[in-house]
Amino acid sequence: MIDWKKAEQTVLECIDVPQELLPESYRGKRSHRNLWSVQKEYDRRNNVKEVDPNDISVKFEDGEIREGTPERLERLEKYANDVANDREICYNVNEDKLYRNMQAMASAMELDIEEEE
Repeated sequence: MIDWKKAEQTVLECIDVPQELLPESYRGKRSHRNLWSVQKEYDRRNNVKEVDPNDISVKFEDGEIREGTPERLERLEKYANDVANDREICYNVNEDKLYRNMQAMASAMELDIEEEE
């Protein structure tokens, strides 16, 4: 499966913006900045928070779904079908998020972390 967010980031990192085209407050020490860093700076300054639609909780009322993002509702329907048909639930795993969480846990446990090459 293609991670479109990562693909977008990769493309924006490939585009260099010369300092003279940037507003004064966005300029750095180098002769250019990549477009991804400019976007991140803009988001930071304007408190733009990216939220993964899969991280937004589904709200229930009296056992019925009251509110949720289409992504979460689709996932719940898939899980419900697996349970109804007595199949093992095939979970969607965000590998990047899982890796970051494992790294944070290892760091909190003060384990020696070595990168594989």
